[in-house]
Amino acid sequence: MDEIISFEFSNGSKILDSSIYEYKVGKESAAKIDLPDSNGFVAVHKDNNKTEYIKAPYMKFCTDSHV
Repeated sequence: MDEIISFEFSNGSKILDSSIYEYKVGKESAAKIDLPDSNGFVAVHKDNNKTEYIKAPYMKFCTDSHV
């Protein structure tokens, strides 16, 4: 299975929150990004052994096969 190498998301509609946030493996302290679980949460594993769980209306993934 392909690994996710980047993940971008936005927490609001484009009108209210046009900011798109991005994590890239190897940058922004992201060590690994998991696919969404059954509840729609994405796990971003950070270099400091902490995990951030994100669920947003807009989510886009890029895998190593699309590079």
